[in-house]
Amino acid sequence: MGTFAKHTLITIATQCMNILLVLASSIVIARILGPEGQGIYSIAFLLPTFLVIFMNLGIGPASVFYIGKKKYPLQSIAGINIIFSLAISSGAIIVGLIAIFLWGDHLFPGIKITYLLLGLIIVPFQVFLSLLINILLGLQNIKKYNAVYLLRDASFLCFIIILLLWFRLGISAAIICLVLSVCFASVLAFCESVKEAEGVVFVFDKPMFKDFLNYGSKVFLNNVISFLHLRLDVFLINLLLNPVAVGYYAIAVGLSERIWLISQSAGTVLFPRVTAETDEKKLRDFTPIVCRNILLFTSIIAVLLFFMSRWLIIMFFSEQYSSSVLPFQILLIGTIAISGSRILANDLAGRGRLIENIYLSAFSVVINIIFNIILIPRIGIPGAALATTISYIITFAGRAIIYSKISGNRMRDVLFIKKSDCRLYLGILCEYPGFKKNNYGQCSVK
Repeated sequence: MGTFAKHTLITIATQCMNILLVLASSIVIARILGPEGQGIYSIAFLLPTFLVIFMNLGIGPASVFYIGKKKYPLQSIAGINIIFSLAISSGAIIVGLIAIFLWGDHLFPGIKITYLLLGLIIVPFQVFLSLLINILLGLQNIKKYNAVYLLRDASFLCFIIILLLWFRLGISAAIICLVLSVCFASVLAFCESVKEAEGVVFVFDKPMFKDFLNYGSKVFLNNVISFLHLRLDVFLINLLLNPVAVGYYAIAVGLSERIWLISQSAGTVLFPRVTAETDEKKLRDFTPIVCRNILLFTSIIAVLLFFMSRWLIIMFFSEQYSSSVLPFQILLIGTIAISGSRILANDLAGRGRLIENIYLSAFSVVINIIFNIILIPRIGIPGAALATTISYIITFAGRAIIYSKISGNRMRDVLFIKKSDCRLYLGILCEYPGFKKNNYGQCSVK
């Protein structure tokens, strides 16, 4: 647990820095572009994000899984990632161009084709980044894994300050800034992953390809469904309302997703840990500790932000984004549920139990779509937030039930904090400078 806690704390610290960088970039974008420009900017990356998720075939998580199982050489895994990156990028760009030129006006009403084409440039870089960085994650090199994302967000802020804040180049410049930052991160991920693998070997190993596609196809399907769960509301808002409403909603979603940092950090470290774990008892005891503590910390943060939401949004994004307050407050409730759900999903994925995740995610997407279609025309963007929150809660409830049956853990062990967790915190605290253990094993300040 000690190593996991340290890795999680490192990831949380990095995520906190990332949040500050992304928040600063978001403030500049929102204030300079305004609600409509913010909405157009968000929609411009909707198609590229979908293409990357829809066509990556789950190769990245498959790399983490098979590195943990130590079934194939690292050089071969690096090689297969590069091969898939080239193939997926080419296919995604072709599909993207067809979608933009044939159906762009219908799928993205009110959005210029120029913005959609600029957004499409990010696809090959995002594919390389999302696949190759998983080699670092599979090796549990959390420091380098986090460093790549930290440098990506830092470079994005630098580009935003230069092109958008200084030169005031508009929506196109904001899109280009994100493309450049992801390009930089993908090059860095390539260099570091090849270095960690100690080279690259390009071979056609049929059993290896089959294993990667078999595991990856299940992850891929789950990722597509999860993406629809997370982003379909933005598409429906633009379709049923307008880009201005998307701009308001994008701020609410962006802020609520920043609160996921704790569960993202823990989930990122948990997946390779579960994959590599061979002791069934440790596996059974470990995830409930992580899940219930993530729920506690996320709940505390969500409650604090609920009461501070109006002040924060108006202070950072100005009075014109006051319409983002209520959707943000509603999404905070769903944030607690999705945080716990993400931990359990990573445990199931690490066990190779992906089918359960897929079925549950598909059911949640259907619920999300139904409620969005009902609520958006009636109450606007708060309806989209409510629909998403309802689906998040249903997802978490279903996943907790499934996990309990598979692991043999009781539901209350997964959901509610215990006295033993306090002793765990003290044990972790004692490992840091400024604290010591006494003769009875108790932690105190030096």
